[in-house]
Amino acid sequence: MTTTSGPPRRLPQPIGAPSQALVKPPARKLGNRVPPAPCPRILFYAVEGFGKTTFGAYAPDPVILMARDETGVDRLLQSASIPELPAEKCETWTDLMQWLDTLIEDQQGRKTLVLDAAGGFERLCIEHVCTNSFNGSMKEFDAYGRGYKIFPSEWMKMLGRLDSLNARGMLVIVLAHATVKPFDDPESAKYDRYRIDLSDHIEAPMKRWADAILFGNFYTAVVKDNEKAAKGKGKGGRERHIYTNRCAAYDAKNGYRMPDDIILPNDPAQNWATVWEHIEASTTKENQQ
Repeated sequence: MTTTSGPPRRLPQPIGAPSQALVKPPARKLGNRVPPAPCPRILFYAVEGFGKTTFGAYAPDPVILMARDETGVDRLLQSASIPELPAEKCETWTDLMQWLDTLIEDQQGRKTLVLDAAGGFERLCIEHVCTNSFNGSMKEFDAYGRGYKIFPSEWMKMLGRLDSLNARGMLVIVLAHATVKPFDDPESAKYDRYRIDLSDHIEAPMKRWADAILFGNFYTAVVKDNEKAAKGKGKGGRERHIYTNRCAAYDAKNGYRMPDDIILPNDPAQNWATVWEHIEASTTKENQQ
C-alpha cells in the first residue's frame, strides 16, 4: 500500500459571530471646528529697560516666578510701578518645578503665569544637572559637551508643566533678555541680529513651544546730514515698539495675525492691554470668516 505524505488537512472552522473588524462603525458627521478663546503661550524678549516685567505684571491676575538673580519685580514694587501681586523667587531648579506642580494642582485664582526670566532659569537648570549628574563639577559638565546633551531634556520637563497649566486655562508668558549674536545666513553673508539670550541647545525648543514670540525695542531713526555721508545720527530712541514677525534683524513669531509692528503707548501699564487687543481682534476675525 502506497502512502503519500503532505501537509495535514485543515478542518473547517466553526461559524461564529462576525469579528469586530466587520462590524459597521456608527455614522459620523463632520462639522466646522469653532476656535476656542485665545490662551496663548508667549515668549517675550526685549532690550534692557524696555519694560518686560511690567508687561507681565499687568496681564490678568498674574503670578510671577522669578529666577534667583532677577530683581525687577522688587524694584517695580518699591517704586509703585506695578500693583501688588504674588511673586515667588526660585533659588533652585527644584523650587521652580515644585511651584509649577503646586499651581497645576491649584491655580489659587491666578489666570496668568509669568516666568522672569528664561536666561536665569536656564542657569538654574544647568546647576541642577551639574549637581545631580556630574558631582557638581562644571568641568565634567563641559567635558565633550556631555552636560549640554542632558540638560535640554530637563528643560523639556519644565515646558511640559507649562503646557499643563496652559491646558487648564492659564496664560503663560516667558520673559527673556535680548542679545546680539552673529548669524550665518546660508543664503547671504554673515550678519548680526537680535536673538533670545539663551543657549543654542534650548533656544530652538523654546521658539517651537511658543505660540507667539514678541520682540520689544526702542524705535530709532537714522538721519544723515547729507546724502553722501557714510554714517548717520540716531534720533529718537524713546518710542517703544513690539515686533511680531521674523525678519533679518530679529526673531519673532506671529500666531495671532497681529500687525508686524505694534506701537506701545507712553504708559507702560498699557503694554499688555495693547498687545492683547490685537490678539483678541485676530480671533474675532477668524470667527467672522
